[in-house]
Amino acid sequence: MIRRVVVGAIALLALGLVPATPARAQSIGAMTSELQALQAKMAAGDQAAFAAQPERLKAISAAIQAAPPETWQTKSETDGAIVYLLSGGRARDIVQLLRSGVVPQSEAPLMRGALDYIVGDEVEAHTLLDDVDPRTLDLRLAAQIAFAQSVLASSKDVKKAIALLDLARLLAPGALIEEVALRREIALVADQRDVDRFTVLCRQYATRFGRSIYAEHFVQSLAPIALKADLIDDLASFQKFHAFVTSLTPSARTHFLLTVAHAEAVNGKFGVASVASNEALQDVASDSAEAARGKLYEASARILTPDYDSGVAELRSVAEEKLDKQDQALLGAVRGVAAYMREMPSEAASANPPPPTAKQDNDAVASTIALAEVALKRNADKDGASPKGSP
Repeated sequence: MIRRVVVGAIALLALGLVPATPARAQSIGAMTSELQALQAKMAAGDQAAFAAQPERLKAISAAIQAAPPETWQTKSETDGAIVYLLSGGRARDIVQLLRSGVVPQSEAPLMRGALDYIVGDEVEAHTLLDDVDPRTLDLRLAAQIAFAQSVLASSKDVKKAIALLDLARLLAPGALIEEVALRREIALVADQRDVDRFTVLCRQYATRFGRSIYAEHFVQSLAPIALKADLIDDLASFQKFHAFVTSLTPSARTHFLLTVAHAEAVNGKFGVASVASNEALQDVASDSAEAARGKLYEASARILTPDYDSGVAELRSVAEEKLDKQDQALLGAVRGVAAYMREMPSEAASANPPPPTAKQDNDAVASTIALAEVALKRNADKDGASPKGSP
């Protein structure tokens, strides 16, 4: 008898005549945990996860708007709403939630502080978040609050801001928030001109997040950041970047080295320019645009050494058509200085540096002046010696 009932029930379900028990709606806390897992995949380089993120955010937004009032009596749900906000969610969803009065008084200050941070009200955000200890919060939320606190502290206490970024990274290993915190910390450390910590953090980024969907753009910005902060001042400081540079992909390594070589050639730091360009040339095809750039920057330094003749020969071998307009102007400037250095020392010491042509841009002008000044000094120090002698 029992067997007949079971078989009959199965048959009715198969025919669709008996309604199945409705699936329980997913909690907002669970949805935001899945969002964070999706973002962790983005930090690992998953383009599909990046494409899926907008729809996931929309689903959480809809769930927040449809949630009955009693939902917010559960802390994991209020925490989930804050995670949603700090993970790219819409601020107006949280504004409406707070205005509805359904958020418990014990949870409202943290939610308001997060909202003030997102909308840019730093004074109120600082008031509400400054005394919060992220280590007492749910791990889903802890790193994001530490990151927000760091941003708020940056203008007043950089050391505290850096310590909070370290905490955020510790609380969320492998998560997108760790990557974001690492990127921000690298920039802050550069401003502090801490070359040792800068290079260590850069290597950590390349090792841990080199495949992130954000990595290519960020890694390309590292050379300009280092140069702007004067972290590469001489060969000794440049050598500190060796471990980081070797951790990069070949294309990223070439980009970093050529960016440094170009800047240092323009700034008259020819030792660094020569080493950086020489290293870059090891990884590029001989007929590539990168090879043309590397030869240009290397020759710019070489004409000021006993290898003057080989430097001139290298300048002649540079494929000008493979250079952009900026580097074509630089090539013209360097060739002019190389020809100028052929003059007799007595003539060179009394002459003015060769004037840049109207076509030369600021970089080429700066490089011309730097090269000419070095050439004048070297020749003025000689007493009738050939300009091709030892400097």
